[in-house]
Amino acid sequence: MEYWLVIRWLVVYLFLFAAGLPIAAVICPRLADRGAGIALPVSLAVIGIVGYWVGRLSFGWVALGAGLFVLGGLSVSIYLRTPVDIERRPAIEAAVVFTLAFLFLVAVRAVDPAVHPSGGEKFLDYGLLGSLLRAPTLPPEDMWFAGEPVKYYYGGHMLSALLTELTFTEARYAYNLALAGFYAMLVTAAYGQQDRSEHRLVRLGPLLARSVLFLSALRVTCRRRFGHCCGLFPMR
Repeated sequence: MEYWLVIRWLVVYLFLFAAGLPIAAVICPRLADRGAGIALPVSLAVIGIVGYWVGRLSFGWVALGAGLFVLGGLSVSIYLRTPVDIERRPAIEAAVVFTLAFLFLVAVRAVDPAVHPSGGEKFLDYGLLGSLLRAPTLPPEDMWFAGEPVKYYYGGHMLSALLTELTFTEARYAYNLALAGFYAMLVTAAYGQQDRSEHRLVRLGPLLARSVLFLSALRVTCRRRFGHCCGLFPMR
């Protein structure tokens, strides 16, 4: 059943990517891909900024709804009122690259999806995500000091919490899916700034085939070595 969560998150990411294309094309017209590579970060920036300020009064669905409303309004108004030149080819390439990068890191995290207390900042990140999902307003409660507001930067955690609400996902699954999304955004943004060539899209065919074969081989290897631990299962 966890694979449906992967599909759900990917669909949400691609929807936000499409919503951010007109905005990115307007603010970054000189980029090689006319902003397609950063369309998703732009969308999340809009949702995050609006969600943060609204969240000071009421976090959760109220903040998320306000962010989505502003994002949709900006995207539609720019598309209707401004002669935005959104090139289809770079947009499709960016969506394909994001999908590959997202699925790749999901596969990597599926090998051992647990958050170990000794595993760097994973325990802290997961704790902040849980605090934000329980918070009625911002800032959230400090996970280390009950009753006190957190005194630590939590922008990425807040975006993860909003995406968790949007996808109706439990925190134990959302942590790795949000992490995979941030990784894929970085890869897509870097890919979008490469010099474009006429046959660039054609080269994505072999890349896609190799990626599918790699992910399939990784899945088989993990199942043989780790058994049922290989998969997007709840964190132990």
